[in-house]
Amino acid sequence: MLARADVAPRREPLPHRWHVLQMLRSMHAGHPFIHLWDLSCLTHLDGAPMAVHYFGFLERNGYIVPCAKEGPRAHFYTLSSDGVALYEAGERWWRSLRWPQKYFVIWYG
Repeated sequence: MLARADVAPRREPLPHRWHVLQMLRSMHAGHPFIHLWDLSCLTHLDGAPMAVHYFGFLERNGYIVPCAKEGPRAHFYTLSSDGVALYEAGERWWRSLRWPQKYFVIWYG
């Protein structure tokens, strides 16, 4: 069965809410997400050491989009409009939590 055009595509659940929010914060602050070749060890986002683990999730779900390319294999990514919306929703959610809840999310996702 074909999907209707007015139905939004289903998105994957967030793998680890705290780590993804940290990545979105870095990107919203203007740090580029750099992906070199197709090797995960060459993926970098300033201030977010777990970026390598969530690159595929963010790209598959349309939260990041390529904004520049340098050389044959260096791709720079920025937040898409969906990524900005996810960032804003994440910040509202984070502010709504109490400290014990925040500690739980940081450690367990």
